[in-house]
Amino acid sequence: MKHIKRILSMLLVLVMVFVLCAPALADRSYEPYKYYMCVGDSIAAGCALTKDGSETYYDQETDDYTTVYNPDYIYYGYDYTAVPTAYHSIVANALDAKLLQYARSGLRAVEFRYFLEGVYNDYDTTRSWGNTYFDTDGNGTFTLSDLDAIDAMVNYKEAIKKTDVISVNVGSNDVFTFTLGVVLEEMTGDSDNAALKAIKEFLNNGGSLGAAFGKLIEYCQSALLMPKLAATITSTFAKAYDQFEENYDVVMERIHELNPDITVIAVGVFNPFKHFRLSDGSILDLSGLAAPIVNRINLHLKTLSYKYDNFYYADVVGTETYDMNYNDRYFWEYFGLKVHPTLAGHEFMAQQILGTLPERGTLPFTDVPDDAWYYDELYYAWFNGLIKGTGDTTFEPDATTTRAQAVTVLYRIAGSPNVSGLTEPFTDVSDNHWAHDAIVWAYENAIVKGYDATTFGPDDGLTRGQFVAIMHRYAGSPQVSGDLGVFSDCADIPFEFRNSVRWAVANGIVNGYADGTFRPSTVISRAQLAAILARFYRL
Repeated sequence: MKHIKRILSMLLVLVMVFVLCAPALADRSYEPYKYYMCVGDSIAAGCALTKDGSETYYDQETDDYTTVYNPDYIYYGYDYTAVPTAYHSIVANALDAKLLQYARSGLRAVEFRYFLEGVYNDYDTTRSWGNTYFDTDGNGTFTLSDLDAIDAMVNYKEAIKKTDVISVNVGSNDVFTFTLGVVLEEMTGDSDNAALKAIKEFLNNGGSLGAAFGKLIEYCQSALLMPKLAATITSTFAKAYDQFEENYDVVMERIHELNPDITVIAVGVFNPFKHFRLSDGSILDLSGLAAPIVNRINLHLKTLSYKYDNFYYADVVGTETYDMNYNDRYFWEYFGLKVHPTLAGHEFMAQQILGTLPERGTLPFTDVPDDAWYYDELYYAWFNGLIKGTGDTTFEPDATTTRAQAVTVLYRIAGSPNVSGLTEPFTDVSDNHWAHDAIVWAYENAIVKGYDATTFGPDDGLTRGQFVAIMHRYAGSPQVSGDLGVFSDCADIPFEFRNSVRWAVANGIVNGYADGTFRPSTVISRAQLAAILARFYRL
């Protein structure tokens, strides 16, 4: 019966999510970003979501609550997995961008800053339980070598350099989880008290932070120490916030240094204790204590939009989490999971993130009709800096593409590397030729060949066969598997181009003409150049 209820609940949630959220996401058209990078803590990583896509079921009747923590059932968020129902996947799909999933449970601005500049700014590095999240070698002790091992595996800086848009979702662990750990240490420091000593031993033996905090609350209620507990929580919130703000600001500076053109979405925080309810007689209101800090964090994130271009704040205060009842049999055991977003919560966060991004613009070229077959691909190539116009408002889509022009485009995409000391053998490419450096680079990297040992033909029109061969070599000459039989003139494709055309067909880089021909000797236009570049770049 419980399984039937769970299935019905899941279906209802999915239907409601689709009805409420899908239209809002579908109505927007976004800039053609190639990469979307998600950085954040367990919320961003999709912790507590189930692997079968259903709503997480917190059984209060079972005698073995640990079944919920089965890694075959839920995601923990430690292995950089892309979770299909998490907001990182929803956003990537809506943007039609490749996902760089760099969210990890436990991540704070403290650790993120260390990954970006090697500074670990944590005001209390002696905490016994604070960084079990990052004890990656399993020796029971956290050291910076644990963080080094993680970054060696994923390399945050290189990912930031290549991404187009990044969402950063840290703060909850910086302030709230951090506070729980510090308060537990401070309040259990009296080893002569049997109850406090038991809590400390519970944590030292691997007990959960939530369960330990529950034991502390119960002790403080019985010992009339709730005012002291509330005061300690409040003062620690303030210290933790100051540390968060400093580290977060440095993180943003480093991100923009690594990638000045990046689009940043600062994902706000929500109150993780909004469903936290103790007994009616308790004076501890964690939700109320946390509310000012939530507001303070979100206000600070909003103000950074005045400092950086392409910086957006996503308000996620309304994120749905799981209901918690202090009278539940397994209140504290499930506490660490229930503060995370539900399926609807992730849909809401995705909607809020996507809603901050500007809608797609239009091409500035007056000679490109809105209904041109190549419009979307040209926009993609132009937006991502793969190709330029012939003027501020002209593109000349039907103009011929020369061999020198095509090589120059690829040279620019490669970052225009220094070619000092390199040479090419072509007598028809002088040292002061406008495309000299690009041709030298392409020749030295075995991307282009001449007609013969000394002739390149820089001003000759580039044929479709030649350009596909160039792109194949530019890609590193990967293995091929495409079928040339899709083209009615496949017999006309020269032998030296055949593998390159197979590769291009298999990867959707080239299409034939309406009559089913490939036409390997036809000179490509600038519109065709843009379309091929866009398809290649999206691989």
